[in-house]
Amino acid sequence: MALRWFARRSSLPSAPPHGYSLRRRLIATTVGSSVIAGLVSTAIVLAIAWKETNETFDDTLEEGAKLVLALGEDVAGGPVRPDADRGRQGATMGLDYQIVSREGVVLRRGEDAPKQPFVDPGSKDDKFYDTRVDGEWWRVYVRRHKTLGFSVQIGQEWDDRSALLRDGLAALAWPLAALWAVLGLVNWWLVRRQLAPLDRMAQGLAAKSPSDLSPVRDDSQAREVQSVVTALNRLLARLSQALEGERRFTADAAHELRTPLAALASRIQVMQRSYAADMESAMAPALAADLQRLREDVARSTALVENLLQLARLDPQSADAVAMDRIDMQALLDEVVRMCAAAVKGRRIMVSVTCDVVTMAGHYDWLFSALRNLLDNAIRYGREGGRVEVSASHRGGTIEIAVRDDGPGVASADLDHLTQRFFRVLGTGTQGSGLGLSIAARVAELHGGTLTFGKGLDGVGLGVVLTIPVKTAG
Repeated sequence: MALRWFARRSSLPSAPPHGYSLRRRLIATTVGSSVIAGLVSTAIVLAIAWKETNETFDDTLEEGAKLVLALGEDVAGGPVRPDADRGRQGATMGLDYQIVSREGVVLRRGEDAPKQPFVDPGSKDDKFYDTRVDGEWWRVYVRRHKTLGFSVQIGQEWDDRSALLRDGLAALAWPLAALWAVLGLVNWWLVRRQLAPLDRMAQGLAAKSPSDLSPVRDDSQAREVQSVVTALNRLLARLSQALEGERRFTADAAHELRTPLAALASRIQVMQRSYAADMESAMAPALAADLQRLREDVARSTALVENLLQLARLDPQSADAVAMDRIDMQALLDEVVRMCAAAVKGRRIMVSVTCDVVTMAGHYDWLFSALRNLLDNAIRYGREGGRVEVSASHRGGTIEIAVRDDGPGVASADLDHLTQRFFRVLGTGTQGSGLGLSIAARVAELHGGTLTFGKGLDGVGLGVVLTIPVKTAG
């Protein structure tokens, strides 16, 4: 029975998954790692570029100092003229120079050079300095004339150097952003394409019915997907064999039980006739009562065997394979009532039939079995001397076949369990197999419909409604 429970559970709608999306995680990790790698690469490139640029600028400062030193030899011997030359040397590179005397007086300077020396004149010759003058940081190279004693100090603002790095970074920003955007789209497309076999496999599994245990189609060349499909198909094959073995056992056992039960029932009838003729014995009435109870037990066992056979025939069926016939609804309902006439008479129940449906498409034998079980339940568990109403009507695009009684009804807590196999409501005092409603629910499922429960006649009792979509026979 655990396998049947699994088959029923697999047909229920599953809750939406709460885990993460593998597709999104793959895209996020690939794009994220690419962005990080791009940023690190950019930082490395900029660091190397900064280092090489600084070395180039330093070489320029040194060469500029040599040039100014040669041009400044005539300045050192003449009168001091601090601001005489306002021209800026190397304006395109932001270079400013100072010619400083031995005493620390600025003899000549560039346009943007400060009035005081960049560096103390007593500083070491032929050396680079990072100094702060008038609130600005400068990179300064000092070179002294070996014979005349004056020195040349040529400097460049650090802002001029970093501007080149900022311009390079700004020029790289938009191309990098565009590249990462394209990379994200390409990764999304590739991941979606590579995971498409998994989506197709999931759709194929979702489309399967509980009775469809055929192998899952494998159209992927990926070894990882093939291994999953292979393992899943092996599981489906084992489950199919187990279910088939269970169905075969149930059908064989039920079939084998029919013959001895029929023979036992016949033997009991013969014994009842024999003891009915011999009423002189004092034990005859008690024995006759025992035989009647035994006959009822055999009848219940026979009904159970018939229901087991019916379930064994219904379980392997598929809704797609149901052979639809055109059914005369009035004739079907009348036949069901006629088959239950003995039980109706025994409990003095009044059965009424209302049919507003002329014909419907369905499987006659299965619908007959389902309706007979529903009516038998209403008679068996309803109120003795009560009423049972059987009706068939159109509602939208469906046909509703209802069986309602005015009996004690069923507690709300038990309604959800009525279609479970071998479930019986406690406290009814009536024997039953617990399979009738299971058969009706399975027939409804095979017809693409549902079996629902509600209130019976006059707001009391139990109402069972079999809802089947309108279909075309074929």
